[in-house]
Amino acid sequence: MKCKDIEFGTGDCAYNIHLPWLVDGKAKMVNIDKCLLPEIIHLWELGIKTTGCCCGHGKTDMQKPFIGVEFEYIDKMLELGYKVCPNKYRPRDRDSFYPKTVLQYGSADKGFNWWDDE
Repeated sequence: MKCKDIEFGTGDCAYNIHLPWLVDGKAKMVNIDKCLLPEIIHLWELGIKTTGCCCGHGKTDMQKPFIGVEFEYIDKMLELGYKVCPNKYRPRDRDSFYPKTVLQYGSADKGFNWWDDE
C-alpha cells in the first residue's frame, strides 16, 4: 500500500508512540506518520511540544503537511527556520508549520501491516 492510498485519521501509515511528557498527569499515546517520526522525535528532543502532525499523504489539495506546536514554542520553531503553514480554520494562528522532512509518499509498509493478514 502506498501512502497516497491511506485515508486521513486511519493511522495506517503511522506509529503509535508515547508522548515524552504527561498530559493531565497521564501518559498519552499519539499516531505519527512514519515519514515524520524522526523529525517529530527531534523536535521533542529539543523540548518542543507538538500538538499534532500529518504528512498529507500526497493529497495536498485536501491536507497540507503540517506540524502543530503549543503556542509557547512558536518562536523556537521560527528560530529553527520553520515556515508557518496557514490554517484556513484559524487564519490568525501561527502554530502550524511545514515539515522540513522531504516527503516522498512511498510505501506505507511498517513491516507489520493489517493488510498483510488478508
